[in-house]
Amino acid sequence: MAHQHGGYYSIDLYAFHSKLKGINPEFKLISALVALILTITLNNIYVSAYAFITMFFVSVLLGGMDAKEYLSMFIAPFSFIVLASIGIALGLSFHESGDFNLKLGSLYIYTSKAQIVMTLKLVIKVFACVSIMQSLILSTMPYEIINALRNMRLPKLLVELMNLIYRFIFILIESYMNMQNSAASRLGYRNFKTSMTSFGNIASNILIVSLKKANAYYTAMEARCFDGDLNFLQDEKRLYGKNILAVFLFVLFMFFIWIVSLKLKFPFSV
Repeated sequence: MAHQHGGYYSIDLYAFHSKLKGINPEFKLISALVALILTITLNNIYVSAYAFITMFFVSVLLGGMDAKEYLSMFIAPFSFIVLASIGIALGLSFHESGDFNLKLGSLYIYTSKAQIVMTLKLVIKVFACVSIMQSLILSTMPYEIINALRNMRLPKLLVELMNLIYRFIFILIESYMNMQNSAASRLGYRNFKTSMTSFGNIASNILIVSLKKANAYYTAMEARCFDGDLNFLQDEKRLYGKNILAVFLFVLFMFFIWIVSLKLKFPFSV
């Protein structure tokens, strides 16, 4: 069920080749949710760093994924995190404020040590949360996550919307890449003006093409006796004690790091 779209790889291709794909999907989903909730709730920079490093170890060393490919997946969220962190770390004022400031006309751009520390903690915590969810999707096929959510009694409408949205993302990307290749073959990107024209044409046509693709997608489902339920063939995967023990030790060590950092008053622990 893994596939490649054009010149890029779908996420489920990584999950298909992961060495961790044989672990019970419901267990992986619950474990990821527990780790995610604890990382957010404990709000400790050392716990967040531990979670990030552990997820890297799980995906690369245990899952068999290339380290460069794993880190490259942080490029997209990294841009959002940087933009958000700038808004948190910096402030504007008409008066001289903060520990560090820069005067621009009548305005002061300022920051403080407390703001910098808070931003650093937030950035590391966000990266940890992203790495937790990334490790889940890089080791679990999408249909397994959907079935796991269905088994956990999540509303059927939400589960099916998740599947359709996930699939349509790749349909839209594939449509865009086909249009882009078509424009490039007609020298549609030879200069800035033609590039803007090509981009405008693609933007105006992508909606029409996506609606046609959606109609074809629904017709294909009806041809396969679609009755309102999206069902997937899934292998039964046993839950082993060693998996439970590994997650238990991971969670236990999270609490250990949190308690030790507070007791010994590590820098940035509060």
